[in-house]
Amino acid sequence: MKFFVSGKVGVEESVRQVMKALQDAGHEITFDWTTIEHLRPYDENPAACREAAIKESRGVKDADVFIVLAHDCGVGMYVELGIAIACGVPVRIVSDAESRTMFFHHPLVKKVNNLEQVLKEFC
Repeated sequence: MKFFVSGKVGVEESVRQVMKALQDAGHEITFDWTTIEHLRPYDENPAACREAAIKESRGVKDADVFIVLAHDCGVGMYVELGIAIACGVPVRIVSDAESRTMFFHHPLVKKVNNLEQVLKEFC
């Protein structure tokens, strides 16, 4: 299966660990956003950011499952969540925290406690 793993800036190591676990289980990662964080501040790299935004959006659309490692805040992960919902991609929010947005209650979205629950459901 193809996965996109999202999370807020600052938790890249957790995202990388989840992506590695998925790849080790034989799955594909549609885009690794953790490799583009060097583009910050974004206003200083508009051309590279434009290209990265297109690739990242395509990665969300191409995923069979969109995983969010939810934390107390974030920006880009909510944009990605919107793309996933708009494209009909099932979303799994890995968190036990209170919902930060009403879209965590969208029919395509389900909160789970861990990655194992996602793998059990989809693999």
